[in-house]
Amino acid sequence: MVREADATVLIIEDDREQAEEYADWLDDYDVRLAAGERALDALEEVDVILLDGDLPDPPAAELLGRIRARRQDCQIGLLSGVSVGDDVLRLDIDEYVPRPLDRDELRETVIRLVDRGAVSDAIETYLSLVARRRRVERRKDETELADDEHYQELTGEITGRRRQIDTLLAEIDDSTARRGNGEDEPRVASRVADIESADPAVGRALYRTRPREFYALWLLAALTYGVGDVVSTLYATLAVPGAIEGNPIVSGLLSAGGLPGFLLLKLLVLFVLISISVQGARQRERFSYYWPPVVATGIGLLLTGWNLRLAIGM
Repeated sequence: MVREADATVLIIEDDREQAEEYADWLDDYDVRLAAGERALDALEEVDVILLDGDLPDPPAAELLGRIRARRQDCQIGLLSGVSVGDDVLRLDIDEYVPRPLDRDELRETVIRLVDRGAVSDAIETYLSLVARRRRVERRKDETELADDEHYQELTGEITGRRRQIDTLLAEIDDSTARRGNGEDEPRVASRVADIESADPAVGRALYRTRPREFYALWLLAALTYGVGDVVSTLYATLAVPGAIEGNPIVSGLLSAGGLPGFLLLKLLVLFVLISISVQGARQRERFSYYWPPVVATGIGLLLTGWNLRLAIGM
């Protein structure tokens, strides 16, 4: 995390005496002072900007827009003695800081802004790594990826970056709780939402991240429930007279809908189970993803064995 001397703070303040006092309070940071339009020449390598919200020329809102046009990644705190209103809330700032404020309040504000900047930087790096991993995954299959040391290192770095982001966000939450208000970080929240959709380990369906497993589960289910049970039922029904009466479930289904109705019902149940599994895979709900093929396989084995036992017994 960027902290203390690692951070550069630019104070844009019309009152020179006030600006120097703020600089003294932030003596362990690299602090720059500027006023008005001259601040636009001091934006390079700045992490945090403390902007006087009462600037007369140019107005703070106008100067803020010009700053954002040059440095989107800066964290900006607006310092103002005027009561906050809708106009201020619509400004592209990271935090509104009411005045007067003391040394501790100013330092806590800078720490929060620096932390948010660290989160933003970590997220940008994270998304870049995720994009690189996706490019690798498009070029190679699962077997090649399993043997690719570079891919494994990349995956490990992505995991580490995600943990770093979680830690930084937890620290910001703790800081917000200590202040006793419920302010959120809209731009940080937006970037975190981007992570959820961009990271294949988070957002991609399970049948895409592990296709061989998905197809193997449902191939086994189809062979047991779809093929084994159907074939053994047809054999018991057509080739072994009297065997079908020994299976009350099958007997009832055949009596109600005949053989075509029985086969249609089997297909319908299979498709419903597949649909549940696919939906669970999309939502990354492992229970809903796994239980349908497991249940289908278990029922298929049970009914196939039952039919065979009845046929042999006859």
